[in-house]
Amino acid sequence: MHSSLSSPVTPVLQAALSASMGRIPPLWPLRHFVAVNPFVGFTDQPFSDACAVLMRTSGAAPLQRPEEYLSAWRDGTIRPEDLDGVAQEGWTREGLIAALEAPSGTASQHPIPTVADRLDWARPRAHWSAFVVEEISKWCAVHFDENQTVWQSPWRQGSLYQAWRDAAQHDLNAEAFGLTGFRAFVRSLPECADDGIEFCVQRIVAPGVDLTDFLHRQLTTVAGWAGYAQYRVREDALRGRTNGTLRDLLAIRLAYDTALFAAFHPCLDEPVAVAVPESTALDARVRWQLAYEAGYQRPLARQLTGASGGPSLARPMAQAVFCIDVRSEVFRRHLEAAAPAMQTLGFAGFFGFPVAHRPTGDEGVGTHCPVLLVPSLETCEPLPPDETVRLRSADAEWGAWGAFQSSAISCFSFVESMGLSYGPGLGRRSARVRPTCSRTSPQFSSSESASLEARAALAEGALRNLGLTGNAARLVLLCGHGSESANNPYASGLDCGACGGHAGDVNARIAAMTLNDSAVLRRLEERGIRLPADTVFVAGLHHTLTDEVFLFDADQVPDSHADDLAALRDALASAGTASRRERAPSLGLGDLGPQALDDALRARASDISQVRPEWGLANNAALIAAPRHRTSRLKLDGRTFLHDYEEAGDPDHRVLTLILCAPVVVASWINLQYYASRVDPERYGSGNKVLHNVAGGIGVVEGNGGDLRVGLPIQSIHDGEKFRHEPRRLSVFIEARREKLSAVLAAQPSVRQLFDHGWIHLFSIEGDRCYRYASGEWSDWE
Repeated sequence: MHSSLSSPVTPVLQAALSASMGRIPPLWPLRHFVAVNPFVGFTDQPFSDACAVLMRTSGAAPLQRPEEYLSAWRDGTIRPEDLDGVAQEGWTREGLIAALEAPSGTASQHPIPTVADRLDWARPRAHWSAFVVEEISKWCAVHFDENQTVWQSPWRQGSLYQAWRDAAQHDLNAEAFGLTGFRAFVRSLPECADDGIEFCVQRIVAPGVDLTDFLHRQLTTVAGWAGYAQYRVREDALRGRTNGTLRDLLAIRLAYDTALFAAFHPCLDEPVAVAVPESTALDARVRWQLAYEAGYQRPLARQLTGASGGPSLARPMAQAVFCIDVRSEVFRRHLEAAAPAMQTLGFAGFFGFPVAHRPTGDEGVGTHCPVLLVPSLETCEPLPPDETVRLRSADAEWGAWGAFQSSAISCFSFVESMGLSYGPGLGRRSARVRPTCSRTSPQFSSSESASLEARAALAEGALRNLGLTGNAARLVLLCGHGSESANNPYASGLDCGACGGHAGDVNARIAAMTLNDSAVLRRLEERGIRLPADTVFVAGLHHTLTDEVFLFDADQVPDSHADDLAALRDALASAGTASRRERAPSLGLGDLGPQALDDALRARASDISQVRPEWGLANNAALIAAPRHRTSRLKLDGRTFLHDYEEAGDPDHRVLTLILCAPVVVASWINLQYYASRVDPERYGSGNKVLHNVAGGIGVVEGNGGDLRVGLPIQSIHDGEKFRHEPRRLSVFIEARREKLSAVLAAQPSVRQLFDHGWIHLFSIEGDRCYRYASGEWSDWE
């Protein structure tokens, strides 16, 4: 086998490296797990082109299986008008149906083979592919370990490649498995990762293979650790630093293939043809996916354009601002029913206050804002010394218990040693769930980041983007959200996506504290914003598992607002009861009475055997940015991100630009993670939660080894009998004129390509008409 590159190879190789590594999505660690668009590296090309690339490099396009589309057609989920709408460019309805029924409509194929793949084909019992992944995962878990293991690698101070190269020269595992001469081969590798990559590429890249695809294929075999490496690269890039971790990982992966080739190349004399996706079948499935999505879009568009506006409130009795999270839609609807004189609003759950927060007794800092942003505020939780000592002791106990649960060995040997005598203690600990919200009022830890001017600027941005520059109520609730669950490595995935995988309480409390500050209010008046003198802000947290809302610092609300606060509490309690009742059937609790239902939901939070504490954002399908009257009378079933937007109050497009560049992008990441985990759970999901083991405190492996798993556990989208998530790319409905939307997109090319390339869909609502955007053009949707 010879390289297809001519010497010198560096410029060609560097271009291929950049392109292949750019396709890898970042994977955030478990402590602040956030939803990630697994196709973020492909958004510069059309969805259909990306499908073809992924067929070559991973073996499957991110589309449903042919039989799933045909089933949706037969049961009426896809209607004739939906299929006719995508039957263009030589296709007919009958042709699309025939394309899926034909054998060529297959959903997967062999990708570009690695050397390990070819050896497995030549020697079916060899299992070299699994061995290579296992070895790399072992080295990565040790090198990146976040204090989960007692023993730490003595080489962890160096780069990943250097550490692996030094350690692998002494490791007998590969040779014991049958890879003779492996240690000597490692010693022969260049000391620099880039030189190592070039060394390997020259030896194993077959003629005619696209180098970018080849390198991408190498990385997809260790997609989880590649994603974590990309996360580290991304975090450093945001702070102006370079990071070569992903190149290091690629060099290691190539080294294993090159070692295998050196040892077994006589077995690999037969050339292997690179599989090319059957374009007709692939194009048909892409069109079927569009038809499947239209089956949801058309009814929703009719609902929105047919909605009549309710009477505007001269001054609401209170206002409650919730995150745009789909779970808020249910609660907002019931809150408005419980208190018709109250106004609810939808806004990103960090409330415009990007925070880096350090909890009490915790040496780590959590980024409480969308991952697209870098925090501008630093906060902490100061406590009296005696309370600090007590809580640190409690945290230590919790940490020991957490280590017991996640340890790869103690979870078996410890219980086996203690026997049934440990049962009561296990039960007591399973009933204790670590709070998701801060224990005390957060304080600014940096006077520089929290200057009066900085706080006033954030307050102004929040109020203008919310449209609360004039008609503020006497009491305004800023309600973040979070969840709780036990024995769940993915617990942070149920918290707020707008808060970087954390609960939104810190942001809500900092925002309320700032907006109640008289000095800030004076600065706001100088900036043209004058709130009513009797407006008071209060912070809360919507517990999305129990649908309870906890109010913070309520004792600081003045006595003059006692009646307002009492009315708010009553309305929140009523809304919680109604929301729990609506969600109960989906959790298998529909036959329980009110008190039993409350108890059952609270129990789920502390039940270490509960694999589905709540459904999170499953079945999300749309984002709507419009005045609340457009959606207030609609039952949207917790499927829509709701962002308030008044076009008339945004003459310079500033708020619209913000919505398209931040909430829409964040929602698309969430949506596409659910989409990918549903259409291809094996490649884009994290497998069975019951089999998860935490690796290095960073991510999970399924069973006792293998690559880090990415995406969502199967229990997050499947109830044991059927899928609970319908895989539809996000449909964005915005009540704004088409020319205004086009102007914003023209100025934001990175956002525009999401719509132009079909990764998400855009609709304009103008009165009682809805218009669809596609490739720069608008068409009447009906």
